[in-house]
Amino acid sequence: MEGEWSYAHDLVNMYLGIAYLADQKLDPEEERTFLVKFKEWMPHLSVDQFVEIWGEVQGLYDTLATDENRYALYLQSTLNVARLLEDSRDQLRCIIQDLVDIAAADGVLDDREATMIKASAIAYGLNIELSFDEDEKRVRLSFGD
Repeated sequence: MEGEWSYAHDLVNMYLGIAYLADQKLDPEEERTFLVKFKEWMPHLSVDQFVEIWGEVQGLYDTLATDENRYALYLQSTLNVARLLEDSRDQLRCIIQDLVDIAAADGVLDDREATMIKASAIAYGLNIELSFDEDEKRVRLSFGD
């Protein structure tokens, strides 16, 4: 990797993980949602900077070879974000909401996506409930803390 691993890399890694790991495809709507969410957190980054970070994360992701290794990296990024934002439960809740929005952008909440989101919530000390509303094709997230 060219630069140092940063909070931006952790966010990209988490968002890529939730969008890709569960079903092994990056749905265009998940990718669009991912980019919108990332831009909300990092408005100061240019498109070129985002492309560079995306390339670095994707490059590392590709070298990991197995889903187990990629999932471990997802969890490491989750913990890095937890350490950075430990004093702001509201921001941690926002990250969980982002993960839900990205995972559900394709109209489905895969069991593996739900497990990954719940693992992140546990790492953040948050108690969540997830349910999928079939009629509205959307995920309902509630915080129990």
